[in-house]
Amino acid sequence: MIISVVVPTFNRREIVLRSVSTLLRQDFPSTEYEIIVVVDGSIDGTVAALKSLKPLCHFRVIEQENRGLAGARNTGYRAAEADLVLFLDDDMRCDPGLVAAHVAAHTQSDQTVGFGALFLSEDSRPSLASECFNREIGAFHLRQKRDPAALWQISDCVFSNASLPRRMLIDAGGFDEAFRMREDLELGVRLFAAGACPRYISDAIAYQYYDKTIADLLVDAEAFAVADVQFVHKHPEAQSQGQLKLLANEPLWKKKMRRLLVGSPAIEKCLLAPLCSLGQKLFYIPVFRNIGVRSLQIRRALHWTRVVWTLTIP
Repeated sequence: MIISVVVPTFNRREIVLRSVSTLLRQDFPSTEYEIIVVVDGSIDGTVAALKSLKPLCHFRVIEQENRGLAGARNTGYRAAEADLVLFLDDDMRCDPGLVAAHVAAHTQSDQTVGFGALFLSEDSRPSLASECFNREIGAFHLRQKRDPAALWQISDCVFSNASLPRRMLIDAGGFDEAFRMREDLELGVRLFAAGACPRYISDAIAYQYYDKTIADLLVDAEAFAVADVQFVHKHPEAQSQGQLKLLANEPLWKKKMRRLLVGSPAIEKCLLAPLCSLGQKLFYIPVFRNIGVRSLQIRRALHWTRVVWTLTIP
């Protein structure tokens, strides 16, 4: 067994089945990789659906009580039989060469942490949320794909499509399960401090099926805010890699504008929210789509800032 692929999932039966189906069609010997799906407290029939599959490769389904993404990933890598572990989110549709690309990236160094490419799946529902993904995460990976040798920052660590030796995970103690967001960044700080070498794997491509809504992104922004404060408390020495440092380094005019907007909820309710609704309704008209996306990005920033200030300002 050369590589163990760990896929955590929670109440997304149909989505994880589609993702696993692409892992079962890899251009890689079926005897040399295994798939471990960690079902993190799902109650939607995920386990029965997965156990009905007839894969050629070694395939395991592990059930546990809900412990969050970090806990599910920890369960997966601890059960892995291979020396190399690949983490994939449950909504990733994988290119046939993804597993082989990850394996090839580790042939020259046993300290490599490989980060694969992430793009939006074509069957994702057209929405302001998916457009934000395209313009933020998708755009980042397009830049990296054009220049795979570009310097990788700790703040870029996302383990949605990432591989590393199991030994490094064991030495680092795995993911910190106290984090419900930013668990990727937090582990990255510890791995890089221990000498890990990041590598971008441009041909290890996964396409994310994105089904989030505007409301989901606003909730996520608040959860990220909690995690960012938590991260600074645990790693004050690494604050330069986090979002709070960006907030502190903003120009004065931007800080004043942020304070004005955060302190005036009516601006979001009466201006930004309607602009988001308009942008979603008229999504296929570029000018309205752009206005909607920008309004959503501002709303996310406001929700994030409001929570950060609540947690950090006496």
